[in-house]
Amino acid sequence: MQRIADAPRTAHGYLEARPGDIAGREDLVVIDVRELSELTDELGHIHGVRHVPMAQVLANAIELPEETPVVLVCRSGRRSATCAAHLVSRGFSEVYNLVGGMVRWRAEERPVARTPTWK
Repeated sequence: MQRIADAPRTAHGYLEARPGDIAGREDLVVIDVRELSELTDELGHIHGVRHVPMAQVLANAIELPEETPVVLVCRSGRRSATCAAHLVSRGFSEVYNLVGGMVRWRAEERPVARTPTWK
C-alpha cells in the first residue's frame, strides 16, 4: 500500500508527490539529488533531507532496502524524475518524485534551510 494516497504512477513506474504530500512526514526518506552547492543557494533544501547527488544515485550508491519509501527532489523535478525511474528499474517498490522540486516547494512557501541540515 502506498504511503501517499492517490499519488499518480507515471509510465516510468514511479509515483508523483506534491509538497503537501510530504511536508512533515517521518515515514518517508527524502533524498535531494542536487549538487552540494545547490543545497545552500537561494532555494535552500528541505530540513533533514538525505543528500545523494544524481551521479551517485545513477551509480547505484544508495544503500537502502528496496521496500523503503523514497521521495526524490531536485531543483525543478527533472533530475529527480530520472533518478526515480532508475530506482524503480533497480527494484525499489515505492519511489516518489517531488513534482516541481524545490521551485514548487518554495512557491508554496514551505520551510527551507540554507545552512547544512542534511544527512
